[in-house]
Amino acid sequence: MQKKIIISILFTVIVISVSLGVMSYIAVQEGIDHALQHKLQVSAIVAKNIDLLLNSSLKRLYDISLSGAVSLADGDWKPELAALKKAYDYSIFSSGIFMLDLAGNVVFTYPPQPLRQGSLSSLPWLHTVIAEGRPFISDIYTITPSNKKTIYIIVPLKNKYGVIEGAVGGEIDPSALSFNEIIRSFPVETNAYMEIVDSKGIVVASTDAKRMFKDQSEGHTQFLDKLIQGKKATITKCHRCHTDAFSASSKIDRSVDIMAYAPLETAAWGVSVIQPESDIVAPIDRMKRSFLLVSMVSIVVALIIAVGMSRSIVRPVHDLIDATVKIAEGDMSKTIAFGGKDEIGMLSSSFEIMRVKLADSLEELHNSNIQLEKKVIDRTQQISDNRKKIKELLKKVITSQEEERKRIAREFHDVIMQDLAASLIQIDLCRQYPQNITTEKIGEIKKIIEKNIDDVYRIIKNLRPTILDDLGFVAAVRWLLDHHLEAKAINCFVTIKNKAGNLNFDPQVEIELFRIIQEAIINIAKHSRAENVFVVMESRDNNFFVDIEDDGLGFDTASVFEDRDSTRGLGLMGMKERAAFLNWDLKIYSAPGEGTRVSLIVTPEHEVNVHV
Repeated sequence: MQKKIIISILFTVIVISVSLGVMSYIAVQEGIDHALQHKLQVSAIVAKNIDLLLNSSLKRLYDISLSGAVSLADGDWKPELAALKKAYDYSIFSSGIFMLDLAGNVVFTYPPQPLRQGSLSSLPWLHTVIAEGRPFISDIYTITPSNKKTIYIIVPLKNKYGVIEGAVGGEIDPSALSFNEIIRSFPVETNAYMEIVDSKGIVVASTDAKRMFKDQSEGHTQFLDKLIQGKKATITKCHRCHTDAFSASSKIDRSVDIMAYAPLETAAWGVSVIQPESDIVAPIDRMKRSFLLVSMVSIVVALIIAVGMSRSIVRPVHDLIDATVKIAEGDMSKTIAFGGKDEIGMLSSSFEIMRVKLADSLEELHNSNIQLEKKVIDRTQQISDNRKKIKELLKKVITSQEEERKRIAREFHDVIMQDLAASLIQIDLCRQYPQNITTEKIGEIKKIIEKNIDDVYRIIKNLRPTILDDLGFVAAVRWLLDHHLEAKAINCFVTIKNKAGNLNFDPQVEIELFRIIQEAIINIAKHSRAENVFVVMESRDNNFFVDIEDDGLGFDTASVFEDRDSTRGLGLMGMKERAAFLNWDLKIYSAPGEGTRVSLIVTPEHEVNVHV
């Protein structure tokens, strides 16, 4: 026992320490994940702002064609000068704006100055702009021989008739303040940097000026190509093998960075926030060291306490165990001669009292337990049998009611309607012999009989609507609405969600559900004075939901259900009893002047053979 006490205490301390460590680790990890998501959100925000800037620049270039005054064939350059000047003044084209003819030759620039290249026809993407009429945003382009970096944005140039005459474009200096101020306005942590890269992995802009125009894809081209082509924001790892300090022949381990990458929509570029992984996981490393130190100290202290406690407890317990072994062997005649004021002494005295009482009542208790268990089993079986009998009885009662209604419907159809049809035949015969009776009289009798047939047919449909058997549940509900509400100029709106209209119910479930909806609709027609009725049927989570709502007068639900002496509310009570029989959830919400809503949930455990 001494070993168990020591092991238990040590185990408890270890479990507590590990639990605290795990919780601390999870908390720190959640903080790191939150920080990474924040970096990803920052990247996405910057990417969106750059998209807005590029879209604005594209719009300025398109505005040149939309001015309707540009034509490269008329020899008048004043409209072109005005259009280029307006686009230049409100754009980021710090290096100028130019016009190209269909051959790719520069025909006009603003500000007026000789361009670094007289023709851009050698650029592969110029064909896309002129021939296909699509705009293009280039990657970092190096102008020779000055080796200056620039970015081209080119759109097709159309005259006032919508015909493409060339192209208009602008040059962006990536090192200009107007282009870099977006990412520089977002602060980043120490050792982290934010940068914009083009489709080839060249750094277009960076918070670290030393990284401008570096090739970020160097060493992992396929990795960066997947991010750019995928057009999906992500958080991933990359090795800092693209820095100037890295050498392929170096034996030093490569550092690992965490990259939060967000793509642009307008251009094949992306925005990334990069930070060394060691900076991000530093809180976890510090937490591990602190946890190990605290755990070792806690284990040593717990070991000292466990040894001391075990010595003061185990020895008296051993003596008590020797005395109680005799009781365990069935020897109730020998007393336990121990006593004292401490806990062990009090425990030994309690054992002696227990021995005496146990010897007197053990057999009686055993017999009582046997009898009690038998009674519990018998009573449980009785309750179960009674519950089954009640359920079967209720089911038979409701089933007999429905069978009786079917029988009455058949009698109406087979007897009364046939008799009335025979009467019509006799009347038609009388019409052939007008000497016996006037045709006007026969016509009146025929109308009366036809009305009787219609009335009988309507009664049959009320007792058991044939549409429920012929077209299904949803059609029967629509018939109820048309028959009881539409006839009274009440607007009905039916909404069926999640294939609820394709459900086939077990006949017992279907008729009970139909009767509940029928009672609700009849109540609306009789009492609500509503103008609009909304019916929603939905299949969700293996349940079938029905909601019927009107904008009528409403009523006080408490007064209706509490008044036992009048017939008021019997229909509502019948609805509740039908739902309770099948353990469905039926709720009625109403208040005076606020309309009424009936909500019914058909649960799957009481829905039989329901399939789509």
